Amino acid sequence: MNELLLQTRGEMPRAALVKNRRLYEILDLDEDAARGAEAVHLGRAGRVMKSLGALFVTLSGGQEGFLPFSDLPKGFMPKGGDALVVQIRRPAAGGKAARLSMELTLSGRHAVLLCPGHSACASRRAENPRELRALAERLRPEDYGLVLRANAEGAAEADIRNEIDALKSRMEALQARAKTTPAPALLEGAPGPIARLLRDLREAPERAVSDDEAAAAGYGLPVVPSPDPFGLYGVETQLKKALSRRVYLPSGGTLLLDPCEAGLVIDVNTAGDTARGGDPMLRANLEAAEEIARLLRLRRAGGIVLIDFIDMKEERHRDAVLARLKDALRDDRTATEVLGFTRLGLVEMTRRRTEAALPARKMAAGGTGGEEPEGGEADA
Repeated sequence: MNELLLQTRGEMPRAALVKNRRLYEILDLDEDAARGAEAVHLGRAGRVMKSLGALFVTLSGGQEGFLPFSDLPKGFMPKGGDALVVQIRRPAAGGKAARLSMELTLSGRHAVLLCPGHSACASRRAENPRELRALAERLRPEDYGLVLRANAEGAAEADIRNEIDALKSRMEALQARAKTTPAPALLEGAPGPIARLLRDLREAPERAVSDDEAAAAGYGLPVVPSPDPFGLYGVETQLKKALSRRVYLPSGGTLLLDPCEAGLVIDVNTAGDTARGGDPMLRANLEAAEEIARLLRLRRAGGIVLIDFIDMKEERHRDAVLARLKDALRDDRTATEVLGFTRLGLVEMTRRRTEAALPARKMAAGGTGGEEPEGGEADA
């Protein structure tokens, strides 16, 4: 059962998505709508950094973002002081400015509207992308691009059409406000973390468990009151274990996760596997594939991910592990791509960077959860 836990009281209001009592996502509820992904600003062009292939743009509230030349309309190069309508693609994090784009996208549960654009596409996660692409071509508004999401499969065409019309009206309103508003200014804030979660999930949670029934009432879910929602399933303990360098698998195998600037390197081991029968290497790898998919979501990992599964001699075992990994990633709201085994036997995949990764906990390689001594692995 999928459940949304809302803990609104205390110093750090947060929400958690749990599935069958296991933690899959943690959300910060005090996000700044002006600084989050998908926020749309009327910015002011500033410094041009040719060495970086980008220019800096001043946004509302004094924040600054960088706009790659590759995201500029063809043949267009703004001058210092020009007003530009931009959207935050990746929020500022780790001392890096927010990444911006002039290609606006507005997302709904079934569709994504792109401006400018003229293409009609279907999500790569769709079970029947050809049929969904044909529907996108039929519903695409003139002078806009349209992507139909996997959630559109099975939805009524009238509902999809109504959502596209609503997205088009929002886009036109943004463009109208940009013409009458002095820069820099916020034109539309980022959607709230829970609204974004409910929009992007393939299956909505069956209920919300909250310490504030009024706060949870607006999400369209049955609400169960609880004075300590996170305490029901040990959310804090689960999160602490998930952010450790060493994570244990059900059979006793382990994962070692080492973050780096480009992404994440994961090593799978059978150490401690005491289960009887079957192939312990295949069992550990299948368990690892599912756990890795969960940890990538929970840790908000992004970039290149290299997985060193335990060596498998049979090709059918390798295929089974790849299939398990891809299937486990289907519920990930962030775009992922599994590229397969490299010549060195590593599985290579990517996960789009949309937010800052949660910092990994320091712990000794041979420890069981205690803090790592000075001089050990660095934080992410």
